[in-house]
Amino acid sequence: MKKIIFALAITGLVLCSTNHLNAQPLPEEQGNGSQTGGNPIAAPIGGGAGILVAFGIAYAVSRFNISKKEE
Repeated sequence: MKKIIFALAITGLVLCSTNHLNAQPLPEEQGNGSQTGGNPIAAPIGGGAGILVAFGIAYAVSRFNISKKEE
């Protein structure tokens, strides 16, 4: 069971971190390749939220297993 949880945690971290591996656009360009003056690029906040959710799920699974062993 520990190997499965560890594998799921590593997979989750890899999936959450792929968003941060993208190259950033040049300062004078937007994300779609057009020149500045259009809509500004929004700051991504999904990576941190995904990591928090993954840790929350891992904590809930561990607490469930502990309560299961006590019965």
